[in-house]
Amino acid sequence: MARSRDIPKRKLAAVMMADVVGFSRLTNADESATLAALKEHLAEVIRPAVRKFNGRLVKSLGDGFLAVFDSPVHAVDCALAIQEDVRRRNSVQPPNQRLPFRIGIHLGDVVLENRDVMGDAVNIASRLPEIAEPGGIVVSASIAEHVRGKVATAFKDLGPRSVKNIAEPVRVYRVEAALGEPVVPAPAKALFRPAIAVLPFANLGNDPEQLYFSDGITEDIITELARFRTIAVIARTSSFAYRGRALDVKQVAAELGVQFLVEGSVRKFERRARITVQLIAAENGRHIWADRWDLELDAIFRVQDEIVRKVAATVVPRIEAAELERARRNPTGQMRAYDYYLRGKAQYYAATDAAGRLEARKLFEEAVRLDPEFAAPYGFLVRVDNTQAKFAGAGAPIETLRESAWRNAQRAAMLDDSDAMIQLELAWCHLWRGEFDAAERHLKIAMELNPNDPDRAVDFGTTLMYLGEAERAIDLMVAAIGLNPLHPDSYVTDLAEANFVARRYGEMLKLAEQVPDASPQFAAWKAAGYAFAGRTAEAQAQAALFQENMRAIWAGDPDAGAHEYVQWLLSFCPFRRADDLKHLVEGLRLAGLPGRTVARQG
Repeated sequence: MARSRDIPKRKLAAVMMADVVGFSRLTNADESATLAALKEHLAEVIRPAVRKFNGRLVKSLGDGFLAVFDSPVHAVDCALAIQEDVRRRNSVQPPNQRLPFRIGIHLGDVVLENRDVMGDAVNIASRLPEIAEPGGIVVSASIAEHVRGKVATAFKDLGPRSVKNIAEPVRVYRVEAALGEPVVPAPAKALFRPAIAVLPFANLGNDPEQLYFSDGITEDIITELARFRTIAVIARTSSFAYRGRALDVKQVAAELGVQFLVEGSVRKFERRARITVQLIAAENGRHIWADRWDLELDAIFRVQDEIVRKVAATVVPRIEAAELERARRNPTGQMRAYDYYLRGKAQYYAATDAAGRLEARKLFEEAVRLDPEFAAPYGFLVRVDNTQAKFAGAGAPIETLRESAWRNAQRAAMLDDSDAMIQLELAWCHLWRGEFDAAERHLKIAMELNPNDPDRAVDFGTTLMYLGEAERAIDLMVAAIGLNPLHPDSYVTDLAEANFVARRYGEMLKLAEQVPDASPQFAAWKAAGYAFAGRTAEAQAQAALFQENMRAIWAGDPDAGAHEYVQWLLSFCPFRRADDLKHLVEGLRLAGLPGRTVARQG
């Protein structure tokens, strides 16, 4: 008869195994940075999550980890929490520095020896991550049966799968979030809807000053394609980074995470133009279709519509009638007005100071003078005025600019209430006036009109943050970053501010420290974040930097000091919830910046 000490100790346990996708490639590119990042994930994400859900981290495995849980529910909840946190961290990293995890969970009998666990249950769990997508979670049938109805997820049956060294196939389920959406928004190349990038059309004219025209046509096509909910469209800022470069289709597609590319050229001469367009399948570089148009400039809108319709009809299996109707809409009957509008947009995007934005304003004003019924330039006039109010001169009166923005926003919406940007600008005008219900209403319309434009999504997120929905704001911004791999620093600073409002100081500071040369007032947000994180010296240093920044751009009372600088900053924080405003004020106070809750200007 065997003695009790010879009987191995066994228990029923939920076994979690995870690995990093592409770990060998990442270590070959930069071993020390990859290992440091993995160590940070283990210390700051994985260990805390496993402890929180009453599990035990058994060991790290080079490119992954093994953990066990008494409860299958706790195991699945822990996996969801880990992937969510990893997703947020990856969203603000360059694509070649992200650590996407795959997680597998199996419930079975394990053998406990010292502090290790062994047995078939461990072997099965170790094979499951191979079935998962990057950022995904798969579980065996034994887990799915125990947790279904007890966790806020759905499960998609992937069927029986043969796994190495296990005699019988294992039935596997993919874990999905509520309502069947993926647990983690995958990178664009793994999206369930086709992803497409419209590269900047080449300007084939002899005049480099005509570049605004080819850029404008490209941007209009991006904007119209972004209306289709069944296509993921890469943002303008990422697409335009490839201007003038010799392109390898597969490389560009891999960098942007898309399955399709649109490229083309424009040659404009006098009253005519030649436009060529190709739709390319990224997987093999094959031209799906190509076309060329020689046309009078007045027909440019018809050609744009035709391009959008062809791309959408090719890429999307089903196209919503309402979105096609919007795509057919001609913005103006005046070609000269449209030309000034395109020039204005090019100048606006290129502007780095107040003078540059005022030059753009003149071009938009000329567009509406030529065609007073053309809505889009009015929308950009609102953007110029609101931007000038914030950056033309800190501390200067802004009432006139705010009133001008309000009038132009109303005019634009009256002319075209189906333009997402106009609805968004109108929402912000209501925010400045403290009309929060109206702001929320117009924001909702804007989000419904154009759900896929990353630049707008970040703007939507910022608006939601001020309306008191910081968590939704963070989700929107993270998704936007995924659709704009070459995003500007402003995406990161906006996401950092949303994390501050959500009281996520650690995440906020990790984001903030990536953009040391952000806007002058961002130092105040960093100061408040450091203060709440208990990092007093860094908080005081950022408070001093904020005051130095303000002195450099201050256009108000020359005798003003820290108090006036803070009041100016707060006047651009239209929080709906008094607690959110008080929260920022308290953070600034802890950092050494005096302030109090203020009424908004304008």
